Amino acid sequence: MASFFELCPVCGDARRSTVVAFPELTFSRCAGCGLIYKSQQIPGLGHGYEEKFFLGGGAKYLRRWAHRVRKCRRQLQACLELQPNAHALLDVGCSMGYVLAAARDLGLAATGLDVSQFAVEACRTRGFEAVVGSATALPFPDAAFDLVMLKAVLEHIPDPMAGLREAARVVRPGGVLFVVVPDGAYYKHTVFPRRGRDFRPDARGWQHHVYFDSRSFRRACASAGLEVMLEGRAVRRHRPGAALPAGLEAVRWAGLAAWGWASRTAHLRRDIQAFVGRRA
Repeated sequence: MASFFELCPVCGDARRSTVVAFPELTFSRCAGCGLIYKSQQIPGLGHGYEEKFFLGGGAKYLRRWAHRVRKCRRQLQACLELQPNAHALLDVGCSMGYVLAAARDLGLAATGLDVSQFAVEACRTRGFEAVVGSATALPFPDAAFDLVMLKAVLEHIPDPMAGLREAARVVRPGGVLFVVVPDGAYYKHTVFPRRGRDFRPDARGWQHHVYFDSRSFRRACASAGLEVMLEGRAVRRHRPGAALPAGLEAVRWAGLAAWGWASRTAHLRRDIQAFVGRRA
């Protein structure tokens, strides 16, 4: 096998322990910041991010369109609670355009970017603005967007820190980055590392290169000049049309906050969802 990350891509520490090893790849845990990262992989593993990726496998990217758009709309509404004056949005890793559809419903000027020509063409067919490009070299000027979405993107990038720095570059002061990454503290990563889909080379192992936990994610953000404003789904809603009556909204928020704490503490949380801003 060839070396993938020789050092931890977040903190640069060389000390590590093996999390799981297959003949095709190895994932290790950094002794410095706790990041799980791919330390070895055979060349040419996987089939890339074109048509086969979106049409095959278990993700079913072209199915459940309405459900996916509704979920993205809720996430965007949470972002708008933190940045109510947002107008320009960038969706990095736009896939089939779920975020772009939700953004259009909310009156936002949205642009999508994806490494996949197939995904970009699918978005354009639906009437969305989308371009082919890399998350580590965004073809946009500095401070061009109020909201930048990085949903299920950083774990796919061979240089996740470059992806974070580029996102920090294109978001305006006072803007919001919305980031979703798999949670490296999820119990299956420790208890059943060989049985789940996250590490297996025939599943997500070839696609995913890093798994952040809360500590390593916050460290990565700080290194990129960013600050985590809120981690989790418990965002208080105040905007007209989004919030419930005051008492019900408080109950909704408290329930989400309690579940977030419990799932994080018991290592049942599959994903880290975070609202991130630029440091002053």
